[in-house]
Amino acid sequence: MKRSQKGITIVSLVITIIILLIIGGTTVYIGTSVIKQATLQTVNTNMMLIQAKTKTIAEQAKFNNNQDNYKGTVLSEVSGNKKIDELLEVGVIDDASKFYLLSKDDLVSMGLEKIDIEDGYIVNYETEEVIYVRGYENDGITYHKLTDMKNVVVK
Repeated sequence: MKRSQKGITIVSLVITIIILLIIGGTTVYIGTSVIKQATLQTVNTNMMLIQAKTKTIAEQAKFNNNQDNYKGTVLSEVSGNKKIDELLEVGVIDDASKFYLLSKDDLVSMGLEKIDIEDGYIVNYETEEVIYVRGYENDGITYHKLTDMKNVVVK
């Protein structure tokens, strides 16, 4: 007398598990890529908003022939900030007297209260360059300037 066996075989169970692992791995990879892309977009958007406000302030200063309305602290007056010292050392910032470190209060006074300050943003009112102190890392390279980040491709 043979017994009839019903149910799933070990082979079909292993195949099902392998397929689920492949789907799970693909989902994690795609999810990580989407998160990196969203982070880059957020940083770029914040920096473009700061750049637009910087341009407005610079134009008002030129029109009034008065730089007193520049927001931030001149970098040459900032001391003890390790990340800023590194940016000066590697040449991301060439002349500390032309760059201004923005604080949260500066962003609020510029109408940009929703931007997260994190490690800070640095602006040059003459060139309208915006620098993200923390930087955005992609493939082992850290980007600080908005002009560099616009060309980053997330992998």
